[in-house]
Amino acid sequence: MEELAEQGPLTEEQEAELAELQPKVAQQKQKKKEGDAERHRARKVAAAVLRSWRRWRSRGR
Repeated sequence: MEELAEQGPLTEEQEAELAELQPKVAQQKQKKKEGDAERHRARKVAAAVLRSWRRWRSRGR
């Protein structure tokens, strides 16, 4: 966006293309954010399972 602003005013074609791309970019950002959140939750669950397993294992000795 900043690069476009430095180039001066957009043509009507460029404005139309930008308007078409903005929702797609927003959707991609949202999907990435959701994927990142899902991976974070999975790591937290894995860490909890590992802690539980280690506690169980230490009691067995």
